[in-house]
Amino acid sequence: MNMIGDWTIILSYLISIIVSFVVALIIKLPLTGEKPIRFSWVNSATFPTPIIAIGLLALCFSINFYWIMNGLALAIIFGVISPFIVKYLFDYIFPEPPVLDELSKESD
Repeated sequence: MNMIGDWTIILSYLISIIVSFVVALIIKLPLTGEKPIRFSWVNSATFPTPIIAIGLLALCFSINFYWIMNGLALAIIFGVISPFIVKYLFDYIFPEPPVLDELSKESD
């Protein structure tokens, strides 16, 4: 069984976050969402791009799949793939919920 150290896992997560952030800026994802940020559902380089990258990496680490270089290669690969998932597939995987206004609630 291939067990890696805690620092290697932390380094892999940091590499995945940095690579996903840089690639997201290269493919022209916005840096942050619209104002006010807490109500924004616009995909950006800061959210959900790094979250998807470390989520995919954590999924592989949880099943003890490290591949080569103790998971550092997986961190780079997921860091490159996650901005493309966010830019091109995110709206198909997680569609926006329908918007209900006050008028539609009163008419029912």
